[in-house]
Amino acid sequence: MSAAQAPIEFDKRRMNQVQDLLNLGFRWMKFPAGLEHQFLSQDPQQRLRHFIISGLISLMVYDGFLIADYLLIPDVFAIAATLRLLIFTPISAIALLLLWLNRDRPLAHHPVMLDATVLVSGLFAAATLAYALSITRSPLSDFYHAGFAVVVMYGNLVQRLRFWSALGFSLAVLTIQIVGVVVLPNFNPRLVWPICSLTAATVAFSLCANYVMERDKRRRYLLSERERSLVKDLSEVNLKLQQLSRVDVLTALFNRRHFQEYLQDLWQRAKHGGTEVVIIMMDVDHFKPYNDHHGHPAGDECLRQVASVMQNSLRQPGDMVARYGGEEFIAVLPNTSLALAVQAAERLRKAVQDMAMPHETSPTLPVVTVSLGVACCNAATPGATPDGLISKADRALYDAKHQGRNKVCSL
Repeated sequence: MSAAQAPIEFDKRRMNQVQDLLNLGFRWMKFPAGLEHQFLSQDPQQRLRHFIISGLISLMVYDGFLIADYLLIPDVFAIAATLRLLIFTPISAIALLLLWLNRDRPLAHHPVMLDATVLVSGLFAAATLAYALSITRSPLSDFYHAGFAVVVMYGNLVQRLRFWSALGFSLAVLTIQIVGVVVLPNFNPRLVWPICSLTAATVAFSLCANYVMERDKRRRYLLSERERSLVKDLSEVNLKLQQLSRVDVLTALFNRRHFQEYLQDLWQRAKHGGTEVVIIMMDVDHFKPYNDHHGHPAGDECLRQVASVMQNSLRQPGDMVARYGGEEFIAVLPNTSLALAVQAAERLRKAVQDMAMPHETSPTLPVVTVSLGVACCNAATPGATPDGLISKADRALYDAKHQGRNKVCSL
């Protein structure tokens, strides 16, 4: 496989993967390695921005629960306030600040780094709740367990952990609560199921929502990748169609339509700069007899060979060669004097003759020859036009044919 084909084959395989995932689904919330890496790497700055903003909001909500501390566990309020305001809040604020200051570094917005930060902060918040519950003797402390459900929603819905991270986080929080309930002294056993089931229900519902959000996000990514590929393919097809509309299929030279468009643009630049433009018209001598004698396939091959010689003979920047019609070819040479253009045309005439392609029915020579007409004009000359220059080159070509063919004439 060539180096040029490798990216094309890679894109095809990748799009096949995308289409298979769209058709078959991705229940385990994971793409093949390369696609998974690109999915996780999309919009890193936006992901980090969401994490920091939602983290600040969550931190304010966390500290706002001091009111619940005061009302439900007043006997350990001072300890709860210390945990929230003097330990958890400063550490979290410093972590958010460091992430923001290093936002241009890849590690700062890496999905694993963000998920780890959410896991650590969420589990630490759950641990502070469990610790406060373990030391309080307040009769209202049973209601304090609702805080665990809030922690679960923070990780699964607010910070939108990836599904498998959210599952592990939820189970860890639920475990902390259950262990706390079991070891708490004098805990009403009749409240174990209602309290734990509330957190378990929050875990189940929030995980369902988290799963749907990630599934939809992944599906949108696959759809956008497929759309991007379709747009790219459409652009390539459109480009090929544009190229085909400008190229002569037989000779691979530009066609007459594109030549005229190119000449108009070149003429405007030459007119502005006051420079000369040269037109060379070339016709294959006695082509109809050649075609009739040797056959159309041989005639097509003859035109291709002549086109190749003409294309290879004119290589200056801005030179452009086209098939003008039938066995007639045309070239435009910008900023070239008539003398240099005649020399180029003579080299071209000789190169075609030196190909020595047999032409048994030619009265000129027993090989394929060409006649050429050269015309030159300063584009800034009053009254000069591109069509006028082409007509002038056509008259020069007529003179070359009239003088016996296999000649170069100029005007």
